[in-house]
Amino acid sequence: MNEKRGLNAILIMSFIAVITSTYLLYLHYSDESSFCDISEGISCDIVNRSLYSEIFGIPVSLLGLLTFFFVFISISYVIKRKTLFGLKKEEIFNIIYWLMIISSIFALYLIYIEAFVLYAVCPLCVLLDIFILLTLIIIIKLRRD
Repeated sequence: MNEKRGLNAILIMSFIAVITSTYLLYLHYSDESSFCDISEGISCDIVNRSLYSEIFGIPVSLLGLLTFFFVFISISYVIKRKTLFGLKKEEIFNIIYWLMIISSIFALYLIYIEAFVLYAVCPLCVLLDIFILLTLIIIIKLRRD
């Protein structure tokens, strides 16, 4: 894989993910209804305000926001050929790799909750799950090169 294309793809996805996570965090605390609250089966509101939308009182959307913000900043530094906290490109790729592995496992758990406990799917959450998977795939390819 072309490194520049891969890095740019991760950068764009992480930017969109930061915006999406910020919106979900806003909705988590808001009384407003989301534009993606389409039905009982397709509802960001049901998922984002459920018992499962927080871990130890921390909204899952905040965790997603922080994760993708870190990825965005890290990849920005790699693109500019700079180090981040003294870490080399390969070390940054390794951190993002493990972060996406953990995120993928957590995303699978949340997909299970949506499908088999809440019986509702959050389209924005699915978008973030797709970004996690794509980022993981790209970072795996970049680590091999």
